[in-house]
Amino acid sequence: MESIIKLDDVKANTWEMGKVRAEVKNADGVPLNGRAIVKINHISRIQGYVVNGIFEEEHDFSDLYDDEYDLYMIYGGTEHSDPADATAKLYLNHDKPVEVSLFDLQNACYRLTKWIDVNKKLPGKIAIQKNQISISSLLYALVSSVTKLNDEDDPDVIVTTYNPPKVSSENITEEIQLSKEEYVKIADEILTSMKDTQDSPAYVEVNGEKLGFMNLIYTFSKIVSNSSENGLISSVYIRPWKEIVAK
Repeated sequence: MESIIKLDDVKANTWEMGKVRAEVKNADGVPLNGRAIVKINHISRIQGYVVNGIFEEEHDFSDLYDDEYDLYMIYGGTEHSDPADATAKLYLNHDKPVEVSLFDLQNACYRLTKWIDVNKKLPGKIAIQKNQISISSLLYALVSSVTKLNDEDDPDVIVTTYNPPKVSSENITEEIQLSKEEYVKIADEILTSMKDTQDSPAYVEVNGEKLGFMNLIYTFSKIVSNSSENGLISSVYIRPWKEIVAK
C-alpha cells in the first residue's frame, strides 16, 4: 500500500540542536513504523525510526554555513507499505544572541559616534565583545537599553538579529531638542515595532517630521553613551543627518 510522508520545513539555530519531524502514514491514514533517513543537499545526515507514524530526530547543524538547504527524506517501507520520499527546506539561523552589558554597549556607542564623525557615514557593523553586531540589531539594543534605564531595570541587553530598512527616510532641516520623556516614548515605540515586525524602522515621526534610521542610530548612541546606571540624560539635541555626514 502507498505510504505518504508529511515532512515539515525545519527552522534551526546553528548553536543548538535542531529537530527534524515528519509524519508517515499509509493511504488509509494508518500510522506506520520503519526505518528512515534524511539527506541534506543529497548527503545522508540523519538516520532513525518512524514510530507510530512519527519520525522525530534531533541533529547538530553547526557545521553548515549557508542559510538554506534542501531536505530529502526516504522511508524504507515495510512488508505491507511501500517506500516513500518527501522534500522540505532547512532554514538556519547563524546569529547567536549576544548578551551585552551597559558598559560594553556604551563603549561601542562612543566608538560608533566618533567613527561617524570622522568617516561621515554609518558602518554596517560594530564590534562588541569580539562579536560583529549589525547596525540594525544595534538599534534594538540601544532602545532596549534606554527603556530599561528609564524603568530602573537591569540595563544589560540581549542582542538578536533584526532586518535593516530598505531606506533611511529623513526630512528634518534644523536642530531639535528632545526631552527625556520624548526620546523614551520614541524608544518604546521603536522597541514595540521591532518586536512585532523583526524590522528596523526607516524613520520615526518627531514633531511632524521624519527622523531617519541612520540618525536614530547616531542619536540613541549619544543617549546611551552619555547616560549611566544612575539614570538617563535629561535631553538630547538632534542635528539633521545631512549635517552630521557633511564633508
